[in-house]
Amino acid sequence: MSLTRCLVLSSLLSLLAVDLAAKAETCIPLSLVGGQGDKVTKTVSQPTIKSPLGGIDITRNNWNTDWAVPGDRSFHRFIATVSSPKGGSFDIKMFLKYSDQTTGEFFNTDGVSIQPDKPLILKADNRPDDVPYQVNLFIGGLNHMGNTYTASVVGCYR
Repeated sequence: MSLTRCLVLSSLLSLLAVDLAAKAETCIPLSLVGGQGDKVTKTVSQPTIKSPLGGIDITRNNWNTDWAVPGDRSFHRFIATVSSPKGGSFDIKMFLKYSDQTTGEFFNTDGVSIQPDKPLILKADNRPDDVPYQVNLFIGGLNHMGNTYTASVVGCYR
C-alpha cells in the first residue's frame, strides 16, 4: 500500500473515531419518585373511588409511575423498558414533565402486547435547551386488569 493511501486511510479512521466519540452517550438508571430503587413491578389494579355516601370505595388506580430526573447532568434522551414476565396487553403512555407545568407525550397506544421474552423499549428526547424533572409512564387500562409488568427508565447524556 502506498504511503499516500496509508495516510488517507489513517486520517479517515481518525475522523471516524472522533465522530463516534462525539456521539457516544452514557445512560444511568433514574430513581422512582415515592419509591425505592429504579424499577417497579406492578399488577394493573381495578380503579375504585371512595364514595362520599358510603358503599362502593373508589380509590386511585396504580397506573402512573414517575422517575426523578437528577439536575446534575444535561440529559438529552430517556429510555423506558417495560417487560411482562408472563406476557400481557397494556394501555401505555410515556410523558416527560417540565418545570413550566407542561408535558411532552412520546407514546400513547392502547392494547400494547408485550411478549415474555421481548421487552418494549420506549425512547423520548427532551426539548432543546430544556430538561424535564420527571419521566412518567402510564401503564394500565380497564381491559388489562390483573396483568403484571416491570418498568425502568434510564436517562442518557453526552
